[in-house]
Amino acid sequence: MPGDCPNARTSSSNDSSPGARLRRRSITVPAVLLGFLLFSALLLPALVVGGLIDVTGRRRWSSVRVAIYAVWWAGLESVGVLAAGLLWVVYAPFGRLRHEVSLRAHSGLQRWWSTNLVRGARVVLGLEYYIEDNKAFEREGPFVVLARHGSQGDALLIAAILASSRVRPRFVVKRQLLWDPCLDLVGHRIPNYFVDRDSANNQKELENIGLLAADMEADEALVIFPEGTRFSAAKRDRAIDVLSRTAPERAASASRLRHVLPIRTAGLLSVLGAAPATDLVFLNHVGVADFKNLGDLWRNVPFPAPLRFSATRVQRAEVPDGRNSGALVSWLDARWEDFDAWVEASSVTAV
Repeated sequence: MPGDCPNARTSSSNDSSPGARLRRRSITVPAVLLGFLLFSALLLPALVVGGLIDVTGRRRWSSVRVAIYAVWWAGLESVGVLAAGLLWVVYAPFGRLRHEVSLRAHSGLQRWWSTNLVRGARVVLGLEYYIEDNKAFEREGPFVVLARHGSQGDALLIAAILASSRVRPRFVVKRQLLWDPCLDLVGHRIPNYFVDRDSANNQKELENIGLLAADMEADEALVIFPEGTRFSAAKRDRAIDVLSRTAPERAASASRLRHVLPIRTAGLLSVLGAAPATDLVFLNHVGVADFKNLGDLWRNVPFPAPLRFSATRVQRAEVPDGRNSGALVSWLDARWEDFDAWVEASSVTAV
């Protein structure tokens, strides 16, 4: 795969250099292309063996579904990688990779990839989801999405949701996702930031996150997961312990949370400071527990209940001025308690 043109902004402080990208892609691109061929060749025997497992275990074709989706996923990844290569050939000569027409073409590829991954999950894995009120995405942007981080597939589902409203997302996500070659290739050509959560230079990460929010257009949204990682009770307890020592004024609010983690304010404040006029959309969801591995997915397919999303848009005039960071953080903590209460009420309703 030819190398990308230099970025106007940094997509990752440690993983965006030409050498880092070449080393990573020399592994991931051949792996996904060969993986598709291998998965396709093994599909028939996998269906036979998986079908026997499902019948004898009285399962609802979980093994068969997962095998089919693996081929679907590898096929979409392969097409995405090849399409990214074609877009490079079209736009990279004469430095056009960063022109508006190229950005929109790459956003279209991201939209195609994410919506088809979700479409396949709906057909094959039984995934269903709905949004209680989609009006939050109907008004003109740009806006900032503060999303709950409950499972591995959150970013993918949010990309599909925004795509249905013709909104182009900019994501702040963990750098480990760069090992997905489609996210790596396309994510370096359209505005995204792959954050290093363990970086020794936190200030550099915050500056880059802020740059991502600085120049959004009317049809764009920046998506950030303020919790910083997926929820667990142990992580929540550790976060409360840290806040009791570093920000004791926030500890009482954090201790009332039962289903979400306290907000990590540094990255979010950087975003809000760089985009002082944007509305905020709080995007919450319930319905599917986190899947840590393939076994978790296999045990839960087909999904027993639909994912339920709630989107609440807050006009920026209703948000405390960012120059008073204490008032803003207190306001965000209160909204996050509302977030937690909605998860509690919605989980009870779902049961």
